[in-house]
Formats: sequence, structure tokens, C-alpha cells
Amino acid sequence: MKFARALVASLFLFFLPNLSLGQTLRDHIIDNHFAYIPSNEGRFPTLVAIPGCSGISSDNLAAEETNPQLHEDDLLFRRHYRVMAERFKAEGYVVLLINIHSAEGVLTACTGEIKSARIAEYINEAVAWAKNLPFVDSHKINVIGWSMGGGGVLKWLDGPRSEAANVRSAIAVYPGCDEDTDLTLSMPILMLLGGSDDIAKPSVCENLVDSVAIKLQITIANYPDARHGFDIADAPPVLDIGNGMTIGYQKEAAEASWTAILQFLASFNGR
Repeated sequence: MKFARALVASLFLFFLPNLSLGQTLRDHIIDNHFAYIPSNEGRFPTLVAIPGCSGISSDNLAAEETNPQLHEDDLLFRRHYRVMAERFKAEGYVVLLINIHSAEGVLTACTGEIKSARIAEYINEAVAWAKNLPFVDSHKINVIGWSMGGGGVLKWLDGPRSEAANVRSAIAVYPGCDEDTDLTLSMPILMLLGGSDDIAKPSVCENLVDSVAIKLQITIANYPDARHGFDIADAPPVLDIGNGMTIGYQKEAAEASWTAILQFLASFNGR
């Protein structure tokens, strides 16, 4: 049954471009994503998931580990998004992990190769695509992003988006906040920050929230001792990545943030 379900999903995705979805951007999404689908039958609440600037690991991990363009922190982040997708799948969520990097033709984007506004465009088209998939509950679509992807989620929330009505909630995990962002879409938002994050400074995000919290449903958690990448279980407590920046796993923050995410999603997806 599991194999048959996977085969049906694969065939559906193969033929989907012929169903007049049309737009080039959406075609890129169809060709550059990883779908994590629970094995039982039905339509499921869904996460459109956006990675950080390091991208998503390929199936050839050995080749990645010897690629001189990928540093230790890149490898940690790239594996992490697929690990998290599997965890959400085990909780009964479909995860559509969108490989924006592959679609844009870049290996990593940590020096500004992909702008937040571009990520916002991908999110809008990914939501439009997701709601037509046979295993997605089109009334229970959510968006999540980490780091650069989290910043893209917030940029998507900055202004009218045609597909916003299909989204139940948005989650940004240690996002790169932009002081110029104006969160104008009214939907439940969960923002998870590391108090010791020296890459995506939490103060910028907190100032952003303070400026809009009156009109939006925003839940914010700041884990005081947590660094950027605090939920990456394979990472050391502190990893110096240069230019005064660090990442590091923090068990308490990782566990608390996972619980917060599941509770938040359950509130808006009837779990």
C-alpha cells in the first residue's frame, strides 16, 4: 500500500505540469521539491517549508561532504531541513520542502543570491500548487521557514498575496528579519528566536513585532541562551563560522521550540 501510494503520488507529480498550471515559477517548484507524505490514506494538513541560505541536502551526501563549496555549517543546515520534514511527517503532516536553490540554479545563497521578495513569490506559488494536490487538505495549509526561509515567510506576509486565504498559519524559525518589513497579512504567526543569535539578531525581529503586534496574531518565543540553528541536533553547542558569527545546538531551546510548533499547528489544523 505504501509503495502504491508513493507511485500514485510520483505519477501525479510527473503529469501535473500538463494540467495547465502554466506559470514558470510554479513549474520550477514542481521540479524542485521534496514531498513527505504520511503513509496512510487521506488528505492531510500541510506545511510548505522553506530552507535557509545553505539549501537542502541531495540524496548524494558523500558528494556533498567532499564539495569544497560547502562548509561544515552548510552541511549541518542542509541535512537539518530533511530531518525536520521527516519529523513533521511522523506527526501526520504533509511537508512540501521547496528547493528554491535548485530552482534558482545556486548551491547556496548565504551572500544574497536569493532575495526575500523572491522567496515570497515562491511561497505564493507553492501554496497555489499545494492546494490542488490529492493528499493535501486545501483548508489546512501552513507555511514554515528557517533562517533565510523564515525571513522569506515574513516578507510574504508583507503585503497582499493572492493565496493567503488558503494558509492557516505561518512559522518563522530564527528568521532574518528586515526592519523595512510591514506584516500586513492577518493570520496566526509563530516566531521562534535565539537570544544569543549573532546571525539573525533577535532584537530586529522583536522590534518588528512590537510595531505590528496590535493588529496581528503573533506568538513570539525568545530562547535566551540559544544560537542560530539551535534546533540542529547534529551541531555542536558552538561552531564558529567566521566573521564573528556562530551556530550551535541548544537542547532546551530545540525541545521547547518543537513543542511550541506542534501546539501552534494543532491550534489551527484540528490536530
